[in-house]
Amino acid sequence: MSFLALLLVTAAADPADAIAKKMLPIYLQEAKDYSIAVASAPKEPLELKPEPVFEWANPTNNGGQQGVIFVWLRAGRPAALGCIFSSPAQNFPGARRIEHEFHALDPERLVVERDAFNQWKPQDGLAREVLGDAGIPADTPAVRKTQMGKLAEGFTGHTFASADKKRYDLRLLPTPLYRYPAAKTGVVDGAVFALVSEAGTDPEVLLVVEAREAAGKLCWEYALGRFSDCEIHVSLKGKEVFSSIPSEANPYPYNPKHTYRTYQDKVVTLDGKLLARIRQTATGSHVVPIEK
Repeated sequence: MSFLALLLVTAAADPADAIAKKMLPIYLQEAKDYSIAVASAPKEPLELKPEPVFEWANPTNNGGQQGVIFVWLRAGRPAALGCIFSSPAQNFPGARRIEHEFHALDPERLVVERDAFNQWKPQDGLAREVLGDAGIPADTPAVRKTQMGKLAEGFTGHTFASADKKRYDLRLLPTPLYRYPAAKTGVVDGAVFALVSEAGTDPEVLLVVEAREAAGKLCWEYALGRFSDCEIHVSLKGKEVFSSIPSEANPYPYNPKHTYRTYQDKVVTLDGKLLARIRQTATGSHVVPIEK
């Protein structure tokens, strides 16, 4: 069953599902407003998959958040991941505040164009690290899928909430957000996993696991990226391999190399009518109402 069909079947059972159904076309249009390419081919936009690869909810944050994740592909390999989500808008009864959250996945720097207040301008690609003692990637996609799952299980982590510094343990979603066993560039096989908070199903950390050929040999590589404004710590087999600690160089809206970017963007009704635009800065957000 397709993602949209599933929403249609379950919408009547839960008000949150009804909101998800109404917001999905709005989320998709938000994603379509971006043109994303790699620096070596800036005039060749990447392919946006119109169906979200994941739907999530966090009932404890901002009055109840709900959103979906889209992926942009480069010859079959994920080059960017974008989350479009919403929550109840303050001072706009019944309306939703739309937020955007992006992370570059391609090793090459991305070129992003968008006609709006808020911009995403990555300054680098997402570097990979060799997964030591991971064994050799298998010859078949089915066995490699099992290998990637077991490798991903070795990563654990936790976050500290921005507001009250409460600790939340992270858990690995067993099914990857996206699997690409037949990518045409750069890798033999790969998958994008997510570590989510115990407070909901909102991905907090992205984990890329890939089988790549180097010097005539196959090896496993990985990459990690923040997908949250919280303080993050991730360990591999008990040793910390990634952290994201809020600072002047690593504020709420972006990380130091801008491979990660998030911002509040606009306020809309459930039927998509634009009520206000939001200009996001490193110090806060500024609502600009639309004149009647």
